[in-house]
Amino acid sequence: MKKFLMMVVVIVMTAASVNAQNKVEDLRHEIGVTYGLGASLVGDGIGNGLSNGIFDSLMGRRWVNQKDFGTLSVEYFYHLNDPRAALGAIVCYSQTGEDVEDIDMKIVGSRMRKYFTLMPSFKYYWVNKDYFGTYSKAALGVTYLNYNEENHVGASSSDSNLYFAWQASLIGIEAGIPNLRAFLEVGAGEQGVIYFGGIKVKF
Repeated sequence: MKKFLMMVVVIVMTAASVNAQNKVEDLRHEIGVTYGLGASLVGDGIGNGLSNGIFDSLMGRRWVNQKDFGTLSVEYFYHLNDPRAALGAIVCYSQTGEDVEDIDMKIVGSRMRKYFTLMPSFKYYWVNKDYFGTYSKAALGVTYLNYNEENHVGASSSDSNLYFAWQASLIGIEAGIPNLRAFLEVGAGEQGVIYFGGIKVKF
């Protein structure tokens, strides 16, 4: 993961330095990196919450010490002849872990859930200036869930599922120079819920 992040940073900074003199309407390609919280609630999230409740009531146990990584996303967009409109794709990774506690409040096991998401996407800029922009974004795709559970007596289990994935960002705000921007989005879906942001380069 660290090597991947370093590679993305190098690409972003190289593209930024090469294209520093361009105007925003001349920049057709866009690569962004985002981080958000509260994702993976679509599809798996509701079922997971219901199963936890049934597990608690029937077995006298509960899931505790939840550890959320959040969602790391890399997105690419190509701006069409109308530079306000762009088509692209979003790749996301997130994970969450929990411990299971028995009726005596003793930790007896744990589980890890990892989510891999791919979503084709569309973005439209309402304002598209050299140093500032606002936009809306929508994406639809699929999430692959890898699930692993183990207890302290040595037993373990694993499973995987596919879920419908989406992202709807009502408003995004970006600011910076034409080819390098910081941004913040308000929306919900696999990239994050309510607020999430990151950095993007255009070239």
